[in-house]
Amino acid sequence: MGFENLLNKTAIVYRRNIYSTNSFGEKNYILNQANSFSCALQPSREEIVFHRGGKDYVATNIMYCDYDEDIQPGDYVDIDNNRYLVLSVQDDGGRGHHLKCYLKRN
Repeated sequence: MGFENLLNKTAIVYRRNIYSTNSFGEKNYILNQANSFSCALQPSREEIVFHRGGKDYVATNIMYCDYDEDIQPGDYVDIDNNRYLVLSVQDDGGRGHHLKCYLKRN
């Protein structure tokens, strides 16, 4: 059984884009769909904390996908009608085979 056969779910990726800026210089964002791809999703079995923008986030799930997929920390993914924040994207094993993404369920 190849790695691709384990990717039994579909992830829809949304990326934040600047929509407007107010008179105080604060940016308003809008989410635009970036792409979609096959993935595998598992619950996290340990408590891993990520620090982003002055906040602490605990990873609730781990997503695996092909190495060539366009996904970045800060993106949102929808899988099975649930939305997740992408906390970290790592080259799992360091060989350019697949990505391991830590997610927080919203």
